[in-house]
Amino acid sequence: MTELFILGELTGAPMHGYLLHTILNGAIGPTRKISWGVLYPLIHSLLADGLIEQVPDEQQEGSRQGRGKKKKMYRITEDGKRRFFRLMEEPIPYSPDYDLHFYAKLSNFDIISRELQFLILHQYKDYLRFELRHEEERVEYISKDEMMPDEERQYNLIWFRHRLDKLRLDEAWILQLIHNLQMNGEGTVYE
Repeated sequence: MTELFILGELTGAPMHGYLLHTILNGAIGPTRKISWGVLYPLIHSLLADGLIEQVPDEQQEGSRQGRGKKKKMYRITEDGKRRFFRLMEEPIPYSPDYDLHFYAKLSNFDIISRELQFLILHQYKDYLRFELRHEEERVEYISKDEMMPDEERQYNLIWFRHRLDKLRLDEAWILQLIHNLQMNGEGTVYE
């Protein structure tokens, strides 16, 4: 997910590592953080693989020389663009980070084909339905579990039904995005 995010951000314009770090941490939310110890080794790996390259920072070049540490600017290469599009095409493995990976793809919808947009949206719909089936099975199991004390069952059912409600809301949302894409010939999922 982090590789896809970095390559996607660099398709728009060159950036320095600090800005990538700030944007990435803003995207993943307040309770998760990408450390410098994760980000910079990935950047160095992308450099070594020829997927990104370091470029001069024109803003720093024009400013007073010798003051402070120069920021390293990075841009995506042609190989990096090919890798980015391959990552966009690859299905996302079902994992606790599925939503973040999906949102990294969704944020790059403006540079991919409608067909690929449809594919990604339908994959997310399938993932949500997988999660829905799991939660429905848990509700059914807990409802019938005679070994569980009634009070414990009550609170478990409250939690599992809440999860079901959230998943159904997400499913309605993704179905609306799919519908919007079908109705809009310009390739956007937003109204």
